[in-house]
Amino acid sequence: MQIAEQVYAVSHGLLVRNAVSRQHGKDVAMVVNRAPLERRKSGRRPIVNTFETYGNSHPQNPALDSMQMAIIKSGKAKGTGILFVSYSDPSKPGIMSIWLPALRKIRRINEPSYEDTWVGTNLTYGELVLRKPEDEVHELLKEDVFQDCLPVMKLGSREVNRYTRKLPASQCGHKGRAVYVVKSTTRFENWWYDYHISEIDKETFAIYRTVYFKDGKKIKTISIDWQSLEQEDPRIQYPRYIYAITHDNGIDSMVYVPRSTVELNQDLPDAFWSEATLKKFGKR
Repeated sequence: MQIAEQVYAVSHGLLVRNAVSRQHGKDVAMVVNRAPLERRKSGRRPIVNTFETYGNSHPQNPALDSMQMAIIKSGKAKGTGILFVSYSDPSKPGIMSIWLPALRKIRRINEPSYEDTWVGTNLTYGELVLRKPEDEVHELLKEDVFQDCLPVMKLGSREVNRYTRKLPASQCGHKGRAVYVVKSTTRFENWWYDYHISEIDKETFAIYRTVYFKDGKKIKTISIDWQSLEQEDPRIQYPRYIYAITHDNGIDSMVYVPRSTVELNQDLPDAFWSEATLKKFGKR
């Protein structure tokens, strides 16, 4: 549980006041999604959306736990804004506000389900935002050394566009890092996975790879290239890329965040995380 709590702090930005990723020149974060293998015809390009994110992990209002905002910058969903506010009271569900530019309306809903997926990816809100250490039972299997290169989405020449040609190559820089190997079993009944096994850096508590299992079968693997943000605390990292593949159908997604887009502890008031900001950005 102590390891899981450290991982949660790192992956949810609890070690900084706020963190943003916004377009810097031609550099912009992107999410790339591909169809199942059986529908992936030769030359069919993946769906690409560029985006900006704004995370506030320490709101001044003690009733609030965190505020997360994402703005879609390109594609058919351009201008769509998502604001998710979670509360310190665990019995109070979070609120999600979505700005729909085509309708020029805000839609408000209760927090998404843990298994709902984010922006068309095979990454769930549970994995990205909602799941807490107490939602699982954790077992330290062993201490080890990470031996592999982290994979990336491999695109054919006809699948590449002006955005995806900037995707990074496979990351081998984490080879030789000492890791904890932790098995985490869900406490939820009839869940989409039974347990997952994660390889976690012993110094930074960054997860390099998580493999999910259901009925003893490997169903999904998520690889994350965590990179330093040059802070005094080595745990302050950011996910340069996330690559997730669902093994039974080959659906894969990749999120890439260029370092030049990332800024910490910006002078932004809590009021910035608001429906007014969603509307403002959605009108650009």
